[in-house]
Amino acid sequence: MRYQSPKNKDKNDETGIAFSPCDDAPGRDADLWFVPAEEAAFSGDDPFAMPGPRADHRRLTDPAAWRKAEASHAADLARAAGALSALDQACRHVPGSGAGERLALIEIEAMLWAAGARIPRERIGQHLRAAGGVSGDPAALAEARWAMRRLSDRPGPLPDLRGFLGLHRVDVPALADTLLLRPVGAEFDLAAEAFGEGMAELADSHPITRAAYCFALWPVAGLSHAEALVEPAVAAARIAGSENRSLGFAPLAPGRDVWRQGASIADRLSRWIAATRSGAQTAMLELDRITVWAAAARAATSGINGTSPSKLIEALTARPILTTQDAACLAGISRASAERMLGRMQSMNVVREITGQGRFRLWTAR
Repeated sequence: MRYQSPKNKDKNDETGIAFSPCDDAPGRDADLWFVPAEEAAFSGDDPFAMPGPRADHRRLTDPAAWRKAEASHAADLARAAGALSALDQACRHVPGSGAGERLALIEIEAMLWAAGARIPRERIGQHLRAAGGVSGDPAALAEARWAMRRLSDRPGPLPDLRGFLGLHRVDVPALADTLLLRPVGAEFDLAAEAFGEGMAELADSHPITRAAYCFALWPVAGLSHAEALVEPAVAAARIAGSENRSLGFAPLAPGRDVWRQGASIADRLSRWIAATRSGAQTAMLELDRITVWAAAARAATSGINGTSPSKLIEALTARPILTTQDAACLAGISRASAERMLGRMQSMNVVREITGQGRFRLWTAR
């Protein structure tokens, strides 16, 4: 398979075809693109060799090396898988979509932080609820919106990459090179096909191994722009959680350093496995925290007549951030009653209002 880029000005003298830096040099067509080339292939003597960091990414996509690393980390992999399975089981007992949404907000906050956009999860939730007044990088907030939709999906394999990335086939020959942040049209199809072939090489490996491999393979295939982090991180999280029954991803927020490229394959996989186990255990603590909060909130509001406090507590357990209208609907009470009761519960330090606004108010557990 040959990946051709119209932006590359270096051309084969015989054919006039422009080659991408991802191409093998002429005469190596039989080599699979995702198998690391010999060291000489990356020397200054090869005009078609990939420069520095790109070459390093490519050395991290040898399927045989990943399978060897997986075998050497079998015990740690089993422990991480067990922790993820326990988290998935716990999520099944949380009412509504509370577990998935709550953990996704934490994960997206960590992804954006690792990508250089420090937007607190509450501001992300405010943006997702279209409550207005959210400051922050518009591109990062758009990525957060995209990531929430993908992480909130039911567990399963990645769909068609165009659908996963939210792309639409368009004709863009007139766009400036600076706007072409990822391959488009036929070039994207070639990149997606190459990515699929690469992932197929580890089809029999554990989902956690395949997730780490996906994150290494993504920039080599060129599916996103060179500095992208959120898209490959979400794809990897979905792959790691593909065998879950409730939670559609594997959280890595506490170990977000694994989203930085580098290290050997064995070290990368070891760190990814450790981050998966740590992420699952930390997520369990967050679910436990909400369970403890709900019990304490019910005790604090036990002196209030009626069932509205209990219903609102259940609603805030089921969803991490609620508008007043959402809370009213989930609790089965009027909006006016929900507004009054939430205000009273706020004065009791049971719930928090996170916008500080008089309109479009959002509520969360204390």
